[in-house]
Amino acid sequence: MENNFQKMKQCGANYIRCTLSCRDEGNVWPFVKKENGLYDLNEFNPEFFQRLENCLKEAESMDVIVQIEIWATFDYYREFWLKNPFNPMLNFNYDSSNTKLLPEWDHHPAEQRNPFFLSVPKLNNDEKVLHCQQAFVNKVMDVSLPYGNVLYCMDNETKAPQEWPHYWEDLILEKAKKLGADVQLTEMWDAWDLRDEQYSRTYKYPERFSFVDVSQNNWQVGQTHYDRLLWYRNMLVDQPGGVRPMNNVKVYQRQGGNKPNDPIISVDRWWQNVFAGCASTRFHRPDGGIGLDERAQKTIKAARILTGDFDIFNSEPKPELLSNREDNEAYCLAAGTNYAVYFPKGGEVKLKVPVRDAPYTIRWLDPEKATFGEKISSDGDDTPIILKTPNNEQTWLVVINQ
Repeated sequence: MENNFQKMKQCGANYIRCTLSCRDEGNVWPFVKKENGLYDLNEFNPEFFQRLENCLKEAESMDVIVQIEIWATFDYYREFWLKNPFNPMLNFNYDSSNTKLLPEWDHHPAEQRNPFFLSVPKLNNDEKVLHCQQAFVNKVMDVSLPYGNVLYCMDNETKAPQEWPHYWEDLILEKAKKLGADVQLTEMWDAWDLRDEQYSRTYKYPERFSFVDVSQNNWQVGQTHYDRLLWYRNMLVDQPGGVRPMNNVKVYQRQGGNKPNDPIISVDRWWQNVFAGCASTRFHRPDGGIGLDERAQKTIKAARILTGDFDIFNSEPKPELLSNREDNEAYCLAAGTNYAVYFPKGGEVKLKVPVRDAPYTIRWLDPEKATFGEKISSDGDDTPIILKTPNNEQTWLVVINQ
């Protein structure tokens, strides 16, 4: 049976999210459960770490980048906390009398933090819990550091104080240094607005965090989604360490709140990430995202065709080159005097280009079919160039080359 890595290779995908989560059907916990029903947090479950290594090994063989999330936030709250080996009622390494952990934590992560995420010395200094947490992270690093295709994210959608991710980042950097390994680290904050103070806890510390995860911006829609990305990208220029990669390990299809899923919005967000100059964009798993369904595979194939015809890795977002444009109608990348324009659902805009004697070559890319149409020549002295999509019923891309 064809596995997801093979599907990824066929469509050109090369980026996965690996949460060290144990709450879904078929998952196993990382610790050994004894006959009395309690876990020993000093004894690791070989199956958990073998699964992790198998994933990293196969991903590396397929040239796939793996972004590991050390702490799967939702595993430590509400009904999942009642099954988690770190729960003081479920292991014999500590209990509620000698730690700050409680056997029940009936709160959403956004409402009230579990003291599990306050254990580090500069916060609660909960030594017994911290000892077990350290052992787990060290084991994860022992398995993953030999692989060169791994990125590390401290948490999933966290609101923890900055002392929490900074502690784990320091531990990981120190361990990597001893082994002569190079590691790339980030944090995924919970705020949907990239202007929120939470994000400064990453970008102000380039010595700790070499890239930024902006996944939660994918709750934004349309023009706001793009504008926030561009604001963040431009803001990084003036920060310590300057510009660094902006990753999107989760692109949602949900509109936010209790609104229904919409795969069209997911695809729009995915392409906007590309045209805002992000380093990565990845569809979230169902049903929060469209995963690797047929629509996702078509989109990724189209992006690979685009990168084969346009130097996207040396391009910059240039929204100012477009005129006669409505909100969320079109987005532009420029690589020298070559251009790519993305239309979420058709439209007509003007693209300002330098005057030249020879015509520009225009090629429309149909993402649904993942194919380019015939080359069209502009008039040699046209500036701006009028770009009108073949129809207004679907997404379109156009490449304008010298």
